[in-house]
Amino acid sequence: MSRALPEIRTVDDLRSALSRYGFPGDRERFEAELAAAVGASLANDFGSAAAVVRAYRHRVLIRNSSEIMTALEDAVAEAAVHERGPADVS
Repeated sequence: MSRALPEIRTVDDLRSALSRYGFPGDRERFEAELAAAVGASLANDFGSAAAVVRAYRHRVLIRNSSEIMTALEDAVAEAAVHERGPADVS
């Protein structure tokens, strides 16, 4: 699944990357979280908004790394096996 991602340098770059390469629904959640962070920020401190941008940039990178996605899928499968418990052997 690794794709050559365009460089993500601006918030608009990130928006485009989320729309094209992100997890389903990421773009909408990003916009909501960014708006909330900006709205709650002091006029001279946008640290929480920057944290939202960094987190979603990281999500795009994760989504497009075949190694990371394979590891996540393996972990989910293993968790499902543990959830079911030991197989009934009769």
